[in-house]
Amino acid sequence: MTRLLIGGYTPDKGTGTGVTVVEDAEVTSIVPAESPSWIVRHPHLPVLYAVAETDNGGVTAWSLLDGVPAAPLGAGETGGADPCHLTVDPSGRFLVTVNYTGGSVAVHRLGDDGAIGSRTDLVQHTRTGEHPRQAAAHPHMVRADGGGIYVSDLGGDVIYRYHLDGDGQLANEGVVHVEHGAGPRHFLRLGDRWLMTAELMGRVYVFEADCHRLRSVQAARARGENVISELAGGGDGAYLYGANRGPDTVSVFALGGDLPRYVTEVPTGRWPRHIALDGEHLYVAAQLADEVTTMRIDPASGVPEPVDQVAVPSPTCVLP
Repeated sequence: MTRLLIGGYTPDKGTGTGVTVVEDAEVTSIVPAESPSWIVRHPHLPVLYAVAETDNGGVTAWSLLDGVPAAPLGAGETGGADPCHLTVDPSGRFLVTVNYTGGSVAVHRLGDDGAIGSRTDLVQHTRTGEHPRQAAAHPHMVRADGGGIYVSDLGGDVIYRYHLDGDGQLANEGVVHVEHGAGPRHFLRLGDRWLMTAELMGRVYVFEADCHRLRSVQAARARGENVISELAGGGDGAYLYGANRGPDTVSVFALGGDLPRYVTEVPTGRWPRHIALDGEHLYVAAQLADEVTTMRIDPASGVPEPVDQVAVPSPTCVLP
């Protein structure tokens, strides 16, 4: 059985009502929540966390029973508007959230059972950029990697590296600057390289683990503006996938050279906000089409092909 947990927008940003549970391409339940636009599991415990992407800004937790949200495990305020991404640090002791409109990074202590406790830190970003959407700081993603906490800021054209100490306090250890007007959104690490979507330029940036040799490639060949959203890397490291909003496609790139090599694009539903890779399947959350599509990846070519589709209102995040 294939189970998906799907976050999405509720009014006034969308038409959903909470976290949707899908099993074998059928909606089996919906857990009420306020705009859970990003969801993530605890690294060690059967616990699910979600942002509440609202003006007040919040986070919520549930215990998982057989992989499905069961009982509430508390909530907290993030101290900023529109939290859009969160992660649990590798120790499992802290939840780190970025507030997109609030321009800040929040940390909450977690209990031994994964329950959300008190907020331990709130760091305000102030860097801005030259694009009209960069009049303020807009942290968009947070990732724990290699002992550091990394935050991409679309408004400031930078990626921050923080150290998170045992008291839940963040200390800035430096920034990586990208091209002016790029708008860094989401990023992932494959081997000794980082790959990042530049939302405002429709490009994929590649840089080495030491943050040098910053280069980029065009994300889509389809006509029109591309507000690129998510990247997903193949488990074998052979292919990279990028979700293109506007062209409404998934780009396929072959890896192995200095830069990802464009292979082709596959049509998706309108506004593919998020993609997730799980084995031979790629899941596409088409936010404005109110659907999540399952694609099977051809192992020889790396190209995904749609095989199933399920109606989900305003989906923004898929967690296989």
